[in-house]
Amino acid sequence: MSASEYRFNPSESPNYGFTVPDHPSRYLRAFLALIDAYHAWDLDRIIECFDEQLEHRILPSSLGRPVLNKRQYREYLKGIMPLMKSFRVTIHEVIEADEKMTVHASSVGESASGVPYANEYTIIVHFVPVAPGSQALPKMRFVKEFVDSAFSAKFFAEERAKAKLREGR
Repeated sequence: MSASEYRFNPSESPNYGFTVPDHPSRYLRAFLALIDAYHAWDLDRIIECFDEQLEHRILPSSLGRPVLNKRQYREYLKGIMPLMKSFRVTIHEVIEADEKMTVHASSVGESASGVPYANEYTIIVHFVPVAPGSQALPKMRFVKEFVDSAFSAKFFAEERAKAKLREGR
């Protein structure tokens, strides 16, 4: 087959339909620790995965979300977590390059008001390199989280409004 005849099919990628390898890299182990923390819905464990110099972006920029540092991201999550009853992430594909990683993932869950939640993400992570031989998991310094912008904007606006009604505001 010539190069001009080749058509990319993501289902043929060896990374698609992700399963954790027998010997994951320390960067993948760090990312999986973040996913486990989200599954536990444990704010402290989630925040522990990030470097003190975190720059977290929720994209696309049309959402108008500011860049968040670690303290701001913690406060953002504190505001989001009460809106959700359940939250599960599925990893579809992981591409690693040294201390950088790109992940295609999706999530499902249920809001506190019983509304189904489903989103899709492409997450680009830059880790802080860890010294060779260290057993510590690397921390995430730069995170770009591309979300389903139409769904996210509508879902969270509606859920925040419902939460205010429940609180009697």
